Amino acid sequence: MVYIFKKIELGELSRNFDTVSQGINITYPFIHPSWQYLWQDCFLPSGRQVCGLVNDGDETIGLVALSINNGIARFIADGSVFDYLDFVVKPGHQPGYFELLLKLLQQNQVETLELEALTTRSEAYNYLLPLAKKKGFQVICEQADVSPLLELPNDFEIYLAQLEKHQRHELKRKLRRLEEVLTPRLEIETNSENIDILLDQMEESHPEKALFLSSEMRCYFKSLANWLGSQGYLRLAFLKAGDTVLASLFCFDYNNIRYLYNSGYSAEYSHLSVGVLSKVLAVKDAIEKGCDAFDFLRGEEKYKFHLGGKSQPVHKCRIILDSKVQNIG
Repeated sequence: MVYIFKKIELGELSRNFDTVSQGINITYPFIHPSWQYLWQDCFLPSGRQVCGLVNDGDETIGLVALSINNGIARFIADGSVFDYLDFVVKPGHQPGYFELLLKLLQQNQVETLELEALTTRSEAYNYLLPLAKKKGFQVICEQADVSPLLELPNDFEIYLAQLEKHQRHELKRKLRRLEEVLTPRLEIETNSENIDILLDQMEESHPEKALFLSSEMRCYFKSLANWLGSQGYLRLAFLKAGDTVLASLFCFDYNNIRYLYNSGYSAEYSHLSVGVLSKVLAVKDAIEKGCDAFDFLRGEEKYKFHLGGKSQPVHKCRIILDSKVQNIG
């Protein structure tokens, strides 16, 4: 097999990737070039980019999307809002793809490849890092975060029964208290029409999120919601009582997993625990929709573990490349 890199701008990649990517498994939607491009379109990052397709003859077997600054190559996406990152490569082609990638990095005078948001299931973790070590490059990895994952049963009552006893009783008590005061319901929307409600409640519920939601970040969230909606992935969840929105969740469903990306709630109703209860009801909805798992995504917030999430490590790794010493090939 002879692997060839064909340079293509990220914008063109995002528009055309779906038509040439048959057989390529996008493990997480974060690594789709369209998601990365819409982030770039809002934040306008500096630096040189190396983007394009990797082909084996007429077959596209992967893509590369990296930025290079001062001899350091990174994923184009920002790890603070991209919970999982990885390279995109068709199964069975990983060895040749990563051999080509290392040569490509050498050709672009890259001294260090910094990779964040890697899970133990990622292609980079399982193929690139061992290859780099085999070639004598220094590889440094550390656990940077955790991502609590909840495996879902097929019944909500079974889910509740699996929770730690104290947490189960607390959730039931909070649900009863909410239902005594209001008539709550969870509405799931698959379009981005009401994304501003969620963004406003994010600001209202957390001072840190108010600082986080810059004009660029609002642009990003709106563009992301539009794209996820166009792909059929978006699940905006609103906990309501009458016409009042008590809490909001930015979720998306992908490969039969529900992901909780962000959330907010009305401060007026915070005493009724509407934030955590909206998440419990989103878990209930995911079970009813037949999802296999509920991914709380990165962060060690206590509620994620109280609701049954099990810690999954997320790593940050560096490969130190010295083209003057190392012989790639």
